[in-house]
Amino acid sequence: MRGVRSSLSGIGAALDPAVWQRAGMSEYDIRPVDVDERRVAVDTFRTALLSGATNDEAFAAGQASWDESDSLAAWDDDACVGVVAAFRFDSTVPGGALVSTAGVTRVGVLPTHTRRGLLTQLMHRLLRESHERGNVLAALHASETSIYRRFGFAIATDAVAAVVTTRHTKPWRSAPLPGSMRLLPYTDVLAVVPPLYERIARWRVGSISRPDWTWPRILKDASQPTAEPYGKGSFVAVHTDTSGTDDGYVLYDVDWDEAFAKNPTGAGKVRDLWGRSPEIELELWRYLLDIDLITTWKAEMRPVDEPVRRTMHDSRAYEAVQRIDDQWIRILDVDAALTARTYAASSNSVTIRVDDPMFPANTGAWTVSAAGAARTDRPADVSVGIGTLSAAYLGAVSWHDHSSIGAVDASAETLARLDTLFAVRPAPFCGTGY
Repeated sequence: MRGVRSSLSGIGAALDPAVWQRAGMSEYDIRPVDVDERRVAVDTFRTALLSGATNDEAFAAGQASWDESDSLAAWDDDACVGVVAAFRFDSTVPGGALVSTAGVTRVGVLPTHTRRGLLTQLMHRLLRESHERGNVLAALHASETSIYRRFGFAIATDAVAAVVTTRHTKPWRSAPLPGSMRLLPYTDVLAVVPPLYERIARWRVGSISRPDWTWPRILKDASQPTAEPYGKGSFVAVHTDTSGTDDGYVLYDVDWDEAFAKNPTGAGKVRDLWGRSPEIELELWRYLLDIDLITTWKAEMRPVDEPVRRTMHDSRAYEAVQRIDDQWIRILDVDAALTARTYAASSNSVTIRVDDPMFPANTGAWTVSAAGAARTDRPADVSVGIGTLSAAYLGAVSWHDHSSIGAVDASAETLARLDTLFAVRPAPFCGTGY
């Protein structure tokens, strides 16, 4: 990315006002998806993402997610040629407030209709209507990362994919916490895990609510018996503190890794791991790494600062094999977003000017201090595009990083003030795919 030092610098430069003006005119019929149009809309999305048509069982299983989303489709005569949608979530922001969030999903245009501006038209309308519904943020997980900066999105949280070799992890450098672990019977999984997640996981900045329709998908394998005589097993283990209160859980799979001409060994996969605190999450890892027969564990999405690596006998037993973008954020209401979160203790303040060609009310200046944020007429210390502010908003991405790529033109003192005010630890993390 090349930085352009102007009032629409860096990430925000992709938001050309002319693009938004063109997005208001369309040769296609763009409208909300009716119930009887869902099947063809699903298949349009699946085709765009290189999948075949859905079957009756899979389509029926997804109906609840359509009921609780706001979906648009583009029609060329009688053909559905593009779709976008937004789930209804809330997100934890620094300080613990929960803000309404449009979880952008099901974005796809048929290959016969790409490169005609259709995606821009769909996204423009989706974001505008999401803003009108009162959403403070829009968020997404990108299947193709080159698409979304043009709409004001930016990477706000990262994650790591990790592989752990169990034989090198012990002895641990930290003593176990008091408490106990139990395995849930598959009949109890759907009753226990959803409320437990909401009670113990939402302290993490970047985490999102999980509507009821998400849980049968997340917990499908662990909440029903398998028809196979042997093979993969899916389980949920819960940590309980000394008072008898559940304070963490891990969803995981185990299976045999039967390579040719080698002794079979066990392999595990961490699918969902949350605790009331990083210390409880460490205890969940301790449980996993004590399971007999498992020689390796894989985890596709974990926080970048997960402490388990530092307590292992050999820290290289936890290998972060890939660092990936976790969640992209687009602020829809700058005033609501900046006033919803808290800021770190500091004797200094910074005035930030924001430019957002899509939403004129977002263009203006805000003074940010330890006491909070407020709109102001004061001269700005720094000017940024909406994408740059969106990237920095949750506190995972430093303002210095933006400066190094040309997205921020500010003095070293101003950058230091911004980083002091905005930074959040433990690192923000979403950890929920949608």
